[in-house]
Amino acid sequence: MNLWDFKQRKNLVLIFHHGRVCPHCREKLKELAEVYKGIQALEAEILAVSFDNFEDAKKQGEEDELPFPLLLDQSGATTERFTFIDKSRSLPFPTVLITDRFGALRYQKITEEAIDLPNAIEILRWLIFIESECPECSHL
Repeated sequence: MNLWDFKQRKNLVLIFHHGRVCPHCREKLKELAEVYKGIQALEAEILAVSFDNFEDAKKQGEEDELPFPLLLDQSGATTERFTFIDKSRSLPFPTVLITDRFGALRYQKITEEAIDLPNAIEILRWLIFIESECPECSHL
């Protein structure tokens, strides 16, 4: 998947997380799954990135009923382009990035623990704000 595929079409919510083994990461993703239709209505897409292997990501997607793509970055190369890797745990620092449909970074939060990531309501508020700033391309 190429992020440029979304340019001028969708706002993006990129989430870098610890994967299936992290209960707080899973809770944050499930929270977003509950409001996913609202996120889509705001012309946005969620992409969740982890170091998981294919089997673990597939299990997580099925068990947690996640409607958005779970992307794998086992080498960490993509993750290092967008956030930091905690070398002591060989995991990404939990991160949320929100970009507008033109690729501009509008929100960034990098935390040590997933419990400190923004909740679904805060992410929705940012997406509403982004949409309100572009009346000619917004569906609001």
